Amino acid sequence: MSNIEKEKNGALSKVPVNKAKIFSLAYIYILLIWLGIGLFYLSKMDQIARNTIPPAIQDTMKVEPSEIKLQMPKTTQKANVFVLSQPSNLLIQRGKKLFNNYCITCHGTNGKGDGVAAAALKPSPRNFTTKKGWVNGPKLVEIYKTLSDGIQGSSMMEYDQFSPKQKFALAQYIRSAFVPNPPKDTKEELNNLIQTYKLNEIEKNPGQIPIRDAMILIERGAQSKYHKILSILKSIQNDAVVSEGARIFNSVTKDKIRALTTLINTNEWHNNQKVFIDLIVHELNEDGFNEKVHDLSDVQWSDLFNYLNKLFS
Repeated sequence: MSNIEKEKNGALSKVPVNKAKIFSLAYIYILLIWLGIGLFYLSKMDQIARNTIPPAIQDTMKVEPSEIKLQMPKTTQKANVFVLSQPSNLLIQRGKKLFNNYCITCHGTNGKGDGVAAAALKPSPRNFTTKKGWVNGPKLVEIYKTLSDGIQGSSMMEYDQFSPKQKFALAQYIRSAFVPNPPKDTKEELNNLIQTYKLNEIEKNPGQIPIRDAMILIERGAQSKYHKILSILKSIQNDAVVSEGARIFNSVTKDKIRALTTLINTNEWHNNQKVFIDLIVHELNEDGFNEKVHDLSDVQWSDLFNYLNKLFS
């Protein structure tokens, strides 16, 4: 080693080491690393925070089988006007509930037309406690007319959502709670009301069954049809050699199960060959039959119709 290098190394060895400065530089270096990691984390926050589990949304359209009860089919009169024209505690209480739910906002608790919404309405809502200013009047038939037709030029709208019985109940409550000495309706007026709003018509209620029972019936019906289709298909296979109708069926079908399903789902074709032909041709390729049906002669159509009619009978 040369004397110059020895002197250089000796000089360097005499330079004091600043440990505090080294530590501060290392601290800054580490801090920068953590800052970089933090910035990377923030840049990916939307992906990290994204919920990958779909939210559990309640199906409000779902109806539990227990919510629908068995009801037998029945026919009822729309409204027995002469019975409903007589006030009863039950009828009045039903009317009170309707009034509190639909009328109290405008007409007020005491029926004076001073409800919370009355100030914004022109003309003001009816004050039932006075005999002045009625458009239709306080009789049952007159209140019924108001509820059915509304009052033009006012905020009083028609209540088509109410049944005739609900309208009578509401009218009975208004008369009993607010109208002083309510006038009685004549038999002629009640009869005119019946004719005007056809309240003597008969309503048919088809009835209903619980969903669970309905599903069982549908399943049983589908199984019954399926077994019948398999039975018919087996007969066609057995008759393929000896029956012209079976041979024609095999040649004009591309999906035998679907073709038989089309035929089993309606009975209209059984007694009418034209309906039978229209049924097959109208939805061709969708009903299990193919284009070869267009090549059938009148005799072949008759053979196919008579053969299948016999199998489905």
